[in-house]
Amino acid sequence: MYYPNRAPRKRNRDYFMPFFIIVVIIAIIIFGWRTLNQVFIDDNRNTFTEKVFLNIENGSAKAMTVGSSDWDNAPDNIYLYKGEKLKTGSDGRVSLTFTDQSIVRVDNNSQVDLIQLKKKNEAIVIEVSLVDGQVWTKIERISNPDSRFTISTDLLAVDSRGGDIAVEAPGTVYVLDGTAQVSIKFDDEIIKTVNVGVGQQLVIDDEIIAEINQGIEPDLIFALSDSFKTSAWYRWNVQKDGAITAFEESDEEDVETQDLASTDDEDDDDITINPDRMVSITKPSPNSATASSTISIEGLYDPEKVQAVYVHGKKASNLDKNKWKISKLTLAVEGENELKIEAEDLSGVRTELDSFIITYDKTPPATPIIVDPGVNDETVTIEDIEQIIEGTVSKDTYVVIVNDYRLSKYVPGSKKFAYYAKTAYGNLEVGENEYEVFAEDKAGNVSDVATITLVLEQETVDEAETESEDESESDDDAVGTQDPASTEEADEADEPEPVPASTSEGGVTITDPNGGESFTTSETEFDIKGAVPVGTVTVEVNDYKLSLFEEGDTTYRYSAKSSFGNLEIGEANEFTVKAFDEDGKVLGTATITIDVESGTSGNPTITMPSTTGSYSTTLDQLVIGGDVGKWTTKVYINDEVLSDYIPGSEKWRKTVALTSGDNTFTIKGDGADSVSIVITYQE
Repeated sequence: MYYPNRAPRKRNRDYFMPFFIIVVIIAIIIFGWRTLNQVFIDDNRNTFTEKVFLNIENGSAKAMTVGSSDWDNAPDNIYLYKGEKLKTGSDGRVSLTFTDQSIVRVDNNSQVDLIQLKKKNEAIVIEVSLVDGQVWTKIERISNPDSRFTISTDLLAVDSRGGDIAVEAPGTVYVLDGTAQVSIKFDDEIIKTVNVGVGQQLVIDDEIIAEINQGIEPDLIFALSDSFKTSAWYRWNVQKDGAITAFEESDEEDVETQDLASTDDEDDDDITINPDRMVSITKPSPNSATASSTISIEGLYDPEKVQAVYVHGKKASNLDKNKWKISKLTLAVEGENELKIEAEDLSGVRTELDSFIITYDKTPPATPIIVDPGVNDETVTIEDIEQIIEGTVSKDTYVVIVNDYRLSKYVPGSKKFAYYAKTAYGNLEVGENEYEVFAEDKAGNVSDVATITLVLEQETVDEAETESEDESESDDDAVGTQDPASTEEADEADEPEPVPASTSEGGVTITDPNGGESFTTSETEFDIKGAVPVGTVTVEVNDYKLSLFEEGDTTYRYSAKSSFGNLEIGEANEFTVKAFDEDGKVLGTATITIDVESGTSGNPTITMPSTTGSYSTTLDQLVIGGDVGKWTTKVYINDEVLSDYIPGSEKWRKTVALTSGDNTFTIKGDGADSVSIVITYQE
């Protein structure tokens, strides 16, 4: 039989193969394109390294993405990229973690711009511009010569190859660890470069930059200031860096110990302790100095990980749950003493911490040298009612004191000082004025005293002395020395309303003043103290957030003073304390009412320039002043309110301009009689 030719029957794989081949070709094309793009087109860009991880520590933050002009709320735990900007509000603090594990912490009311985030081969280049506020940077050690980490401001470019550097815009740098190379800029050009070492700070402003441009070499580098070391920003960062005031059970601790664990799945007992986390020193401060050959050193430790702390082989005493202390530790040499501190874990293995350096210094600074308006031990006659006393001190000076007043504007390490003597300040009077100046170093050694005497000269005629006693008494009556209001008028006053009872809820208490109970008083300043429950993140008093309260604290303090404007005289002042958790939820509240009695204000008196009702002078301006009752809320001079009078201070003072002839000034407090003085200006 004849069979025609038939096409062979196709199997299923014959249909599938063409589609499979097409898919493989498309995959090869896509993979090839990505490879070419990464190797040739985008060789200088690495998307993994051009980002930084954002962690919102407190409050909130806003970010501006590339190509946008709007600030949007930034969520926690996201990545930011090169060219993007970040800013915090009044309650916000954030951390930025870079791919090399360096960290930049941003304080509240601050803005940073991510200028450079680049990795090429093994070199990493990072630049963060600090537009406003302040940052704290923890820069990982840099070994590659082509790598750099820069914090820039309008006036500075701060480069470091490792360490802890704090920068405050626009011109202050603090070096806590390592060193920093600081380039000073003018019109975006570098005009000077200086090195700042550990324990030092650099301060620059437009005036100093102008001096540098003129060829002057101003003082730039000083010892770390006390104001910085006691600031809330400093304390917060120190706690973040390992102070163990609270060992929260959080993911952060797990992250810190991961690198210390074995690569095998071993028990937690095999994890080596992390000295930076498990032990800290609270007293004395790092890189401090002392004039004593023996010191006490104390700190904190984690009793769940550490069983003992040793300093130079001497075992510390365990004072409390997590406190240790060594007393009478001898410093071996004058100068820097490097203390070896070891932490011993539960298995008896000791781990050495970073060295702790303290300076033993028993040499006092040199005697200050007064250069203007005279020199040491000189008596100088002046006619102006204000005078600047200027001089120099040795480089090791930490504090300058004039007549028991510590110069607040003196920066430690500066060779120059200035003290302002003014009649308006009450530190310059007609006649002889002696000023004693001495210097104190970081260790507390005090220099010999430098003295200068200023004689403020003016011709005076006390007209009261030429008058008879009767005339004087008549004048006194005329200027308002009448007796206070009679007791009959006082009896007519209404009985005061009782103050509201205090309250306490949710574990928030007020313990001071008056044991937390509302009361009536004649005092004008108080510290309100109390306790808050565990888990409190922020505390507010009358909607004011306590800046010194740190997360983990269980006590708080708030100052209420009439001079601060938060304690009204003659009013029942209610203070409400609120504790909030990390989500902003109110944990509890407490209230206290402090009723400050106004009482009788008390008639004002005149003590400057004379206690009599008349005075003559050859100066065209003069300071007048005197006393006033504690409860006087306002003082008037010639019916105008004295704006700088502080209620409760019991003092008033004003610099007045004089015209030729007689000038009458009448002083009155609210609720009191007036007093007057006639000052005759003789040209």
